Amino acid sequence: MLLATALTSAAAFTASAPGTAAQVSGGGAAAERTGPGGEHPHWLHRLRGELAKFKNPKVAERHGYKRTDVCAQYPYRGADGRLLGGMGYHYVNHRLVADPRLEPLRPEVLVYVPDGRGGRVLGAAEYFKVDRDQRLATADDRPRLFGQDFQGPMEPHEHGMPIHYELHVWLFKHNPKGLFEPWNPKVTCPRA
Repeated sequence: MLLATALTSAAAFTASAPGTAAQVSGGGAAAERTGPGGEHPHWLHRLRGELAKFKNPKVAERHGYKRTDVCAQYPYRGADGRLLGGMGYHYVNHRLVADPRLEPLRPEVLVYVPDGRGGRVLGAAEYFKVDRDQRLATADDRPRLFGQDFQGPMEPHEHGMPIHYELHVWLFKHNPKGLFEPWNPKVTCPRA
């Protein structure tokens, strides 16, 4: 039953380039727009529903997402002296990162944000693809998903990380800058 549900849900997605990327049917430039009543596109509801099981970080860990205790905070401040946003804690599924396929219902990274009480809540899904030629100057293998080009290629964020592309989708924490923006001004990491 679970497999049938996953296959049915995955059928809504089509590949935009064999083996490299996928996009949602009906996505395109309007992928982030809401309808006249403020409703979100169908794919967004489906994705939220599929990933809701990961609202508890312990469930994500049981599904192969590795916990991190490093909270990503944007390093720059605005004119008022406040930090310009954050991402949160990245839980990486290394098996999915190693898989060359891009599967919309199986993001390589889940991003948890501080809840203000010492806990973490699911904020975003992050899709991560290794750059094929490991050169920052080329982007012929840039993935596309949900009508959006991935950001990159970008330098590694930490030792051992390859040059890569990434796309954030703020499914569970509103990002006033936009659904696909990497940094969320509503996210603040705890002080070290």
